[in-house]
Order: sequence, then C-alpha cells, then structure tokens
Amino acid sequence: RIVNNIYFDDYNFSSLKHNFDGLSKRNKYRVRWYSELFADSNKTLEIKIKNEFLNTKKFFDLGSINLKNLDDLNVFYNKVILKLKKHKNYQLLNKIFDKRPTLLNSYSRMYFENKSKNLRLTIDKDLFFYSPITKVNFKEKFIIVEVKYDKEVSFFNELKKLSFTRYSKYVKGTSQTTFSNINY
Repeated sequence: RIVNNIYFDDYNFSSLKHNFDGLSKRNKYRVRWYSELFADSNKTLEIKIKNEFLNTKKFFDLGSINLKNLDDLNVFYNKVILKLKKHKNYQLLNKIFDKRPTLLNSYSRMYFENKSKNLRLTIDKDLFFYSPITKVNFKEKFIIVEVKYDKEVSFFNELKKLSFTRYSKYVKGTSQTTFSNINY
C-alpha cells in the first residue's frame, strides 16, 4: 500500500539533531495516512517515543483532512492544529504546537510476517521526499528493507547482499532536501 507522512519539527530541527546525536530519549511527530497522496482520507497523528531501548507510538485520529497539493502543507498543518486543540488529550499534544511541517514523504510498502517466530519484514520502494521549507524534492534510489523481531529470536542475514544499518526516512529526506552539507 501507499504510505504518506508529514513530519513536524521545531525551527532548530531538534528532532533531527536528537536522532543524529543518538539521544536515548526523544519524540518524533508525524501525520500518517494510507492512500494516494492527495486523496481525501483519514489521517492519524503519530508520536514516536524512544526511551532507551523501548520504542512506543501514540496515535491520535484526525479524521479526514485533505492535502490539496505540496504548496498546501502549512494550510494542512493549521487544520491539524485546530483538530488537536479540541482533543481531550490536549496537554499531551501541546509540544506539537511549536513545530512546523519540515518534510513530506511518500512510498510504496509491502508487508511480510512469520507469526511463529514473531518476525516482521517490510519493503519500501519508490520513496519520495519533499521539503516545504526549500521546495526541493528527492527520490531515493534504494529499496529499504526493515526487519523487526524479538531480541530472543536469532535472526541471520541469509541474503548476503543486504547490509544492516540505521535508516531514518526523516533524517534521509531532510538531509537531502533541506541541508546540502549533510551526508546520510
């Protein structure tokens, strides 16, 4: 299916810096939806919370908000903020109010699962990144394979051409579309 995200960060790109610095406690804010990029569809605010080795997500349903075009990201953000200000968990959400849209990305994702070993694999391709700050876009040439598994499960790379590395779509997209001196 098609996955779309709009990431939010402050004017200092704190979320980006925290990722680079490898901070063990950090949050990442994004709106995600599954459909064509400009389709009128339900959107969800996700807060990705990293706390040491524990990663969790909190989800907030935004209902249907339409992104009309790439130049409409700030209008879209204002619609998101209006919905969040009416949310019952307003206090939990207040940190997003000092943020702004810093990256849009879209890609096609395939899912695979081995339930007996609690092993999940996703393959992302056709990654597209766009910066609302610089108006620059970037298309990733690589296919991204992500493997998630329990630490008790022994997982060996039987496909010798795969290399294991960190890959953050937010860092990759922002570094390619907003900052020309970052090599990621």
